[in-house]
Amino acid sequence: MKKIALLTLIFSIFLLSSCQDAIFESIMEDVIPESATVSGRITSITRYTAAGEEYLFLAADGGLRYKPRLNSEHGAWKVFDLPFELIHYNSEANAYEGEQILTVLADNEYLYLVNTSYTYDSRYGQNYPYNFKIWAVKDFTKNGDELTADNAAWTPYTPSETEQNELFPIAKNSDDYYFSYFNVFQTNAPKQAHRAAYLMSYDSTNKTYTYHQFNGNEEKNLTKLTLDQSTFIDPNRTTDSSYVAVARSAVWFNGGIKFIASRVATTNETYDDDPTYYYYTNGNSKLYYNSSDTETNASGIDANTSYIISALATTEDSILIGYGSVSDTSAGGIGRMLLNSGVPTKLASFETNAAFQITSSYKVVSLLNATPDLPELNSNLYASINFASASNSFDNIGLWSYYPERGLSGWNRE
Repeated sequence: MKKIALLTLIFSIFLLSSCQDAIFESIMEDVIPESATVSGRITSITRYTAAGEEYLFLAADGGLRYKPRLNSEHGAWKVFDLPFELIHYNSEANAYEGEQILTVLADNEYLYLVNTSYTYDSRYGQNYPYNFKIWAVKDFTKNGDELTADNAAWTPYTPSETEQNELFPIAKNSDDYYFSYFNVFQTNAPKQAHRAAYLMSYDSTNKTYTYHQFNGNEEKNLTKLTLDQSTFIDPNRTTDSSYVAVARSAVWFNGGIKFIASRVATTNETYDDDPTYYYYTNGNSKLYYNSSDTETNASGIDANTSYIISALATTEDSILIGYGSVSDTSAGGIGRMLLNSGVPTKLASFETNAAFQITSSYKVVSLLNATPDLPELNSNLYASINFASASNSFDNIGLWSYYPERGLSGWNRE
C-alpha cells in the first residue's frame, strides 16, 4: 500500500510539474502589452520612398500614418497632414462628412490614397459610399523626423458619375449590404523601381474586366491597360470555354510585372537583390512558389487545410502566412513555413510569441517585413489584424509588430 501511495504521489507531482511548465510558457508568451498607438482596419502597409528615404505608410486612426522603415521605436508612427477633411459623423445632418482613406498604394514615383465619401439613404436609414477619389503626391519635404507636402503638391482625381460606375462599381445585395466590383493592388516591392499599383474593375452587366495602372503623371491618375489574360498566373486555370483569367494581385519578377489570379502574392526580393521566387495562393489554403514565367512550373504546398491564406511576407529563412476567412469566425491567426534558398519546405511552430498574440480569432489583413534580407528572428515585422469573432477586443484591432530587441516575446502592439 505504501508503494502504491508513493507511486501515486510521484505521478501527481509529475502531472503538476508538467501543467506548470505549460502555465509558465503561457506567462512568458503573454507579455505586457504596449499601448495601442496605431489602430483601425489597416488594409495595406506600403513601402514608399519620400525625400530620398524609405518609409512605411498606412491608413489608420488619425488618417495617413508613416515612419522610416528601419525605425523600431514604439509610438514612432506620425500623422501626415492631408489636403482634405477626414471622415466624421455630423449628428445634426445625420450623415458622414469628409473622406475615408480605404487604402494606401505606391509606385516608383507617387504615393496614392484611394478614398470614398458617403451619402445617406433615408429610405433604408443607411450611409453608403457614393464618391470615390484618388489622391496622388510625390513632392515631399523632410524636416527632421517630419514629412510634409504642400496641398498644391497633391493631385486629386474625382471620376465623373459615368467614370465612377466604370472604375468603382458597387452594388447592394439581398441583405442590403453594399459590396464592390473592383479591386486595387500593388507590387509593394522593396526596390523602388519595381513598384507599381493597379485597379481592376468588373462590369457585372457585360461580365467583362478592365484594368488601369496608377500613374500620377496623367490627369486622371490612371492609365487604361490592355493585358493578355493568357499570361496571368492562375493555379485554378481550366480549359472550359467560359473560363476567364482575372488579375487580383501583381509582383515584379524576372524583369517585369506578373499578374496573378490570387489576391495574395509576394516575392523574396530584398532591398539589394532581385527576387528568385514569387509566392501566391490558389485562393484557399495552398501556397504556390514559382521561379518561372509560366504557371506550369509552379509547385504547391498546403499551408493549413482548414484556413484561407490572407497575407504573405518573406524573411531570409521563412515565409509568414496570415489566415483569414470572410465566412468562418475562427479561421484567422498566423503561421510560418520554413524556406530553404527560397523554397518552402514545411510548416513550423513559431520560436516567437506570434501565434500566442495573433490567434485564430483574428483575421490577418496584411503582413510586411521591413528587413526582408534578414532571418525571421532578426527582422522588423508587421501585421495588421481585424475581427474574426464578435468576442474579440477592439484594443487588439490594428497594427502589431515584432522587433528583435524585444527577444522571443517580441510580437506586441504598435
